[in-house]
Amino acid sequence: MPIGSKLLRVAVLAGAAMLISVSSGVAQENVCAAKDKRQACSVQCCGRWSCPPSCEVDCVKACVDACNVPDRAKAYALRKRDLQLRCGNKSVR
Repeated sequence: MPIGSKLLRVAVLAGAAMLISVSSGVAQENVCAAKDKRQACSVQCCGRWSCPPSCEVDCVKACVDACNVPDRAKAYALRKRDLQLRCGNKSVR
C-alpha cells in the first residue's frame, strides 16, 4: 500500500474521531449557552446535526422554547428522554 493512501486513511480516521467527539461534547453541554441553540438542541434531541421534520417540531422546538422561556424548561426536562428516544438518539438508550 503506497504511503499516500496510508496517510489519507489516517487523516480520514482522525477526522471521523474529531466529529464524534465534537457531537458528543455538544450533546453534553448546556444547549442554552450554545451560539446556535437550534443546532445544539438538534444534537441533544436526535444525536446529530439535523432531525427529521417530526422531531424538529416536537423536540427541537420544545428545547429552544425551554431556553427562551424559563417556565417551559421544567416541562421540557420531564419529556426530554422520551423525545430523545422517539427521535432516535442512540446515546440515550
